[in-house]
Amino acid sequence: MKKCVPYDYKIHRHCFTGSYPLIEPLLEHFPNMSVGFTAVLTYTSAWQARDALKKIPLERILVETDAPYFLPRGVPKSLCQYAHPGMGLHIVQEIARIKNEPLSHTLATLRENTCRLYNI
Repeated sequence: MKKCVPYDYKIHRHCFTGSYPLIEPLLEHFPNMSVGFTAVLTYTSAWQARDALKKIPLERILVETDAPYFLPRGVPKSLCQYAHPGMGLHIVQEIARIKNEPLSHTLATLRENTCRLYNI
């Protein structure tokens, strides 16, 4: 990617579930890269993604549902079998909890990040 993509491109690294050492070199090389996290963060098995989230600045994070996949933990399948965009708040809450930030600040920052990346 470093050989093919100009360093200043706006990049959305979609549905990141990996470790910080995997994403760190890309964040350093691409200053306009943002990293998207899904409800996978709510799964107990996603410790690497949660650790990466802690280390990535909030200003470089995006929230995604990746609907219809990744139903947030805690949402009963009897209530809803598939994820949908309305479940984004579950992910925002988890990001705020992991980063120990107020929900309102987290939500506002994630919104700003999305607007900046997509020129909205």
